[in-house]
Amino acid sequence: MSFYNYGQPHRGLLSSPTIVLIILNILIFLVMLLSGDIGDCSSLTCQLMAQTNGAVMQGAYWQLITAMFVHFGFLHIMLNMFALYYFGRLNETFFSTRSYLVIYFASGLLGNVVSLFIPDLGVSAGASGAIFGLVGSYVAMARKARHMGVALLYAVMLLVLSSGIGVNSFAHVFGFVGGLVLGLILSRSKSSTEPGYSISYTYG
Repeated sequence: MSFYNYGQPHRGLLSSPTIVLIILNILIFLVMLLSGDIGDCSSLTCQLMAQTNGAVMQGAYWQLITAMFVHFGFLHIMLNMFALYYFGRLNETFFSTRSYLVIYFASGLLGNVVSLFIPDLGVSAGASGAIFGLVGSYVAMARKARHMGVALLYAVMLLVLSSGIGVNSFAHVFGFVGGLVLGLILSRSKSSTEPGYSISYTYG
């Protein structure tokens, strides 16, 4: 398997947006763990940050962003952090940090905004909507069968878990769509401004 890069010099871990996002997710999870029972979102941190549509409609608009950093259990965060590392590092190979963050947060935000119109959704949270955005942008760029298999496995595992931990399947679908569209737009922009840039489609 080979990755594409654009001659960027080797950088430290904290220069990686993926690593920084993972650290932030873990820190918030630890705060929630120390402040109360994360299983039923009873802690103050969870209540302030997880997405509750009624609260958002009443002015808690920040929850559309902060909910991306809230997880309801160890399995929830482990699955998401594995997927974030896997697809995040792949996306770093193709996109600049700026483009990467646009894809990540715009995809997650789109999924959460769409979720506002889903009745009786309850409390929802997780990085998976934004991560599915990274999956979508990677599909737009590479279309490698092996990585798509990992994406499918990740989606199935989250679907199995969704009945018990507040996973928002609507955020997944629209996060993926958002990432796919942004990946196509940003890759075209990149290819038009960088001489000699090309994409090849391989399986491996």
